[in-house]
Amino acid sequence: MSPSAQLKKGEPGPLTVPWGFAAQLEARPPPGCGWFSVADMLRRTAYSLGLFYYSLATQPLTFSRFALQYNRLWFGGAAGTAMTLLLPATPALLAAVAWGKRLRDYLLPQPGDDWKMAGPGRIWFLPPPSTLASIVYDALTPLADYVAAFVLFGDDPDGVEHTWYDAICKKEYWCGLLDAADARRPLQLGAWDGSTLHDVSRGVESGGCDLVCKISDSYLGIGDRVFKRGVDFVTRGEVEDVLRADPLYAGKPAVLCEIVSPSASLEVSSDGYGPVHSLDILTLRTGEGAKVLSVVLWTDCTTWSSHSAAAGYLVDVETETIVAPTAWYAPYFASMQAPLVGQRVPGAREACLKAMAAHDASELEWLTCVGWDAMITDEGPTFFEGNVAAYRTPRRMALSLSLADGFRSWMATRGKRSAAA
Repeated sequence: MSPSAQLKKGEPGPLTVPWGFAAQLEARPPPGCGWFSVADMLRRTAYSLGLFYYSLATQPLTFSRFALQYNRLWFGGAAGTAMTLLLPATPALLAAVAWGKRLRDYLLPQPGDDWKMAGPGRIWFLPPPSTLASIVYDALTPLADYVAAFVLFGDDPDGVEHTWYDAICKKEYWCGLLDAADARRPLQLGAWDGSTLHDVSRGVESGGCDLVCKISDSYLGIGDRVFKRGVDFVTRGEVEDVLRADPLYAGKPAVLCEIVSPSASLEVSSDGYGPVHSLDILTLRTGEGAKVLSVVLWTDCTTWSSHSAAAGYLVDVETETIVAPTAWYAPYFASMQAPLVGQRVPGAREACLKAMAAHDASELEWLTCVGWDAMITDEGPTFFEGNVAAYRTPRRMALSLSLADGFRSWMATRGKRSAAA
């Protein structure tokens, strides 16, 4: 029996970040309170504040350069520069901006103004139901994102830019990394260049699968279109006409792929739900190459996409076993039931190995943390894409003192290999 096979559930293994997975498994809400209560929000804010001022004290020049880039990108040239001059007061300024937006939205609602609420992935960003907790949550979220961006990217301009827009890491980039790792991914049959649909491989009209179209630089399922074969289209021209009529696709490159189906034999959903699911694999660069920080199973879905998930679970990499609910991940999941704890997810370890290999194939030095989306199919793990994990990592970083401290120590090298390695 291999050493990894002898590990108990939740113990660090050869594939995982040693300080990462167990800390997520052991995380608990404040005594006497629930996840996303006022006390929980205040505690997470305290951890984010600690990382903010630690970064300012130990890397003042790097942090200042990061702050100038980030602030000018997110708040404009003049305002961003002024904010940087007041760098120690940034947490208060971010809170003021968030609360000002909250007041504006209350007095003058502007539907569609918030990108986090613009698509089916909005479930990851819904605020706590408690008004007071949501007020603290509004201040915490931009601070946690700010701190995480620095911890992950330092003052790298490309890393900072990817907190706003994926200029490099579009759908095609992730496909290249997955191909380099020999990972399965849905067969691409078409490429939309912003005005014309071109056949790829066998072409749009071939095969019997339905198709999904995704905008290359989009996220959270925004703009996704499903084309049912024989219902929505028969010919490539019919798909092209639909895309031309959709303003979201005007001038926007997109990829058209076959929709893959989950394994019929896999039981990773609660009673009453279909088999649709996804594995959310977070890989973090270390001195020994990419390692797995966490694996979350999103399940109990009501549509073809895991953006409709009603439950999330931590999956142990080595035993491929569901070990705990992720009620801590977002307010939407805070009260979820957890009947699937103990269920196995065959193929999860293979998926992690492929995710690690794909991350290692990247030559982008700043790309230290990646979120990979995969599904277990009858053929094995199949990947949809990767994502710069700028907005998945803060949920872990501020979750507990041990996780905050783990990232604090990791930030000293940001996963760079030593010269000896």
